[in-house]
Amino acid sequence: LEEVERQLWATKSWKAPGEDGLPAIVWKQVWPSVKHDVLAIFQASLEEGVIPDQWRHARIIPLKKPGKDDYTIAKAWRPISLLATLGKALESVVAERISHAVETHGLLPTNHFGARKQRSAERALVLLQEHIFSAWRSRHVVSLISFDVKGAYNGVCKERLLQRMKARGIPGDLLRWIDAFCSERTATIVINGQSSESRPLPQAGLPQGSPLSPILFLFFNADLVQTQIDRNGGAIAFVDDYTAWVSGPTAQSNQRGIQAVIDKALDWERRSGATFEAEKTAIIHFTRYTGRVDSEPFTIKGERVFPKDQVKILGVIMDSRLHYKQHIARAATKGLEAAMELKRLKGMAPSTTRQLFTAMVAPVVDYASNVWMHACKTASAYTIHRVQRIGAQ
Repeated sequence: LEEVERQLWATKSWKAPGEDGLPAIVWKQVWPSVKHDVLAIFQASLEEGVIPDQWRHARIIPLKKPGKDDYTIAKAWRPISLLATLGKALESVVAERISHAVETHGLLPTNHFGARKQRSAERALVLLQEHIFSAWRSRHVVSLISFDVKGAYNGVCKERLLQRMKARGIPGDLLRWIDAFCSERTATIVINGQSSESRPLPQAGLPQGSPLSPILFLFFNADLVQTQIDRNGGAIAFVDDYTAWVSGPTAQSNQRGIQAVIDKALDWERRSGATFEAEKTAIIHFTRYTGRVDSEPFTIKGERVFPKDQVKILGVIMDSRLHYKQHIARAATKGLEAAMELKRLKGMAPSTTRQLFTAMVAPVVDYASNVWMHACKTASAYTIHRVQRIGAQ
C-alpha cells in the first residue's frame, strides 16, 4: 500500500489523464474510500499477469519537436500517449521494483545512464569529457560516434525485450506481467480536439508517456551498451541515445576502432528489429591539434557520414577542441529570450518572479554547466552574466 500511495502522491494532480478523463487529483480525493479496492486490483494484476483493457489504451497526442524547420512532415512531431492514471500508478510501482533490482544486483551496465538514480545526463557528459581530457594528456585523439534510433520506444520488439530481461535475471512472474503490458494495446489519435476511432496496435512497442517505458528500454539495448571503458575507448548511453568512442595517436589510427563500433551497432540493429537513422549519425574527432583532424567519411547503410566540427551530445554542443563557444552562445541566447519574456510580466511579487526565474530561465542557462564552465572565458561569461543581471532586475 505504501508503494502505491507514494507513486500516486508523486503524480502531478492535474496531469493530463487518459481515456477515462480522471486526473490524479480525483483519485487523491477519493483515496481513503477506494484504496483497499485499488490495492486488491493491483495485486491481482501482478499475480495473474493480467492488465485491464482500459489501462492498455492510449490517447495519442502529437506534439511538436522543438527546433524543427518544417512541421508539415510527420518526423517533426512526437506522439505522446496519455494513459489512465491508475494504470500509470501501477506501472510506476513496477518500474520502481525493477529499478531496485537493477541497482541491487547490477543487472544493467554501469555506463547506462537515464531512468536510474544518480545517473543523470550531466554525469554521462562528465564521464565522457574526463576520458577526452585523459586521452589528450597522452597526446591522443578521441574519435566519437553517436547514433539515433528511429522511433526508439515504438520500435521495441516485445519478444526480444522479454528474452533480454530474462537473460539479465528478471523473474518469470514479472515477465508475464510485462508481456501483458506490451500486448493487445489500443489507441485513439487526438488532433485539434478531434478523436479517431479506437484501433489495435499490433506492434505497439513501448508507450511514450508510460513511467515504465524508460527502464524497459534500458534492458532492450543493454547488450549494445555493454562496453568496458578504458584508455582505448568506451561508450555511454542515456536511455536511447548511444555514443561510443575510441582513442589513439591519430584520427586515422582510430578508423578501425570506429568501424568496429559501427559494425557492432548494425549487428544489434539487425538482431533487435530497430533502425538507426544514418542521416542522424554523427562523428567527430576530439583533438588539441588542428593538424590531426581527419575528414575521411565512413559508410553507414550505404550513406557516407563525414566527421563534423561539432556535435550535440545529450543536449550539449561539443566542438572538436572542447571550447564550447557554440553551446555557451546558444545557452545565453535562449536564456536571454526566456528572461525577456519573464520581464514583460508586470505586477508580480518578487518571490513569484524569483520562482519563475529559477524554474524557467536558470535551467536553460545552467544545464550541464559543470561540463562547459571551465571554457567560459571573459567574453562568453559576459553573455551569461547578462541573463542573470536581467533576471535580477
